[in-house]
Amino acid sequence: MSLILDVIYWFVAACISLLTLIIIAREILKRWRLNYRLENNDESLLEDSSVKVEVLTSAPEGSVFVDSVPALLIEES
Repeated sequence: MSLILDVIYWFVAACISLLTLIIIAREILKRWRLNYRLENNDESLLEDSSVKVEVLTSAPEGSVFVDSVPALLIEES
């Protein structure tokens, strides 16, 4: 009986470790892709629902941050 419990415990430990590694790898890949898209001025970021801007680094004085308002590309004529 002890051998069966040891196998189950090792299996659960391996699953938890694998799941942790998958989550970390996914986050690293997601951040790398975002940085790549930012470096290449990817305009599709404006419509991407998975990207949320939380920090404004540069804006005119008096600007305010409003949640859930999509950014619109203004075409220069």
